[in-house]
Amino acid sequence: MSAVLAGLPHLGFVRRVWLTLFCAVLSVGVRAEGHVDQRLKVVDYASDQVLNVTLWVGYHLHIEFAGDEQFVSLGAGDTASLDVAAEGNHLFLKAREAVAHSNLTILTNRRVYVIDYRALAKVGTTDHPVYSLQFRYPVIHVPNLNTTSAAELRLGVPPLVKNSDYWFCGPASLRPSAAFDDGMQLRLSFPAQMEWPTVYVANPDGTEALVNSHTENDMLVIHHLAERFVLRRGSEVGCVINRHTQSGAQRASSGTVVESVERTTQAVQP
Repeated sequence: MSAVLAGLPHLGFVRRVWLTLFCAVLSVGVRAEGHVDQRLKVVDYASDQVLNVTLWVGYHLHIEFAGDEQFVSLGAGDTASLDVAAEGNHLFLKAREAVAHSNLTILTNRRVYVIDYRALAKVGTTDHPVYSLQFRYPVIHVPNLNTTSAAELRLGVPPLVKNSDYWFCGPASLRPSAAFDDGMQLRLSFPAQMEWPTVYVANPDGTEALVNSHTENDMLVIHHLAERFVLRRGSEVGCVINRHTQSGAQRASSGTVVESVERTTQAVQP
């Protein structure tokens, strides 16, 4: 029988118990990034996709939504076999009994999450527990004509958008409002009242390096492209992921950052 759980008056008690007694297992087939613990997964949010989840009786799954999201309600195909608890942008799911197949629809104040799940009686020897699931969200690119630099205005060359397939993970307080590149440089835009974070490039060996950048009006222009950039401000950490790294990044043949501007070297006259 299908039902919607709203209000959830027992959340306080259930939450206190679960946080100390249970863990979760999730089968999503996604690798952890960098040196993140394998039991903590980050997956891409897609409104047109169903996420497959496996739960085990006696274990729970912690799901973390975006920092500016709040859990609203949950619809379940079999409510009798599932315990639910929530706090802010955190949701906890625990299987009471084994279920061969069922579905969930999770509503927040911003998004809808559709999950296909099963619950098994015990953890197998080849299963790999996942304790927490966090989502990575696309950075929505909104073209802004005011981001054209003074030099580009004089030259009549607007910023070229070749790739806007950038995704963000981390707290909402670090989330860019726009992200795109022209095949050579990444441009990031942030909300007007936001203190800009410091941007680092994530190297393949797990280290980070401060990027070379400059500002153009209300945009931060990073001088090269990479698969992953790290945003830091105080104790806050976020990441910007380039999902289109094979799109043909290049350098301007002119030797400058604008193809129509050429660099020339003149000999010094005696």
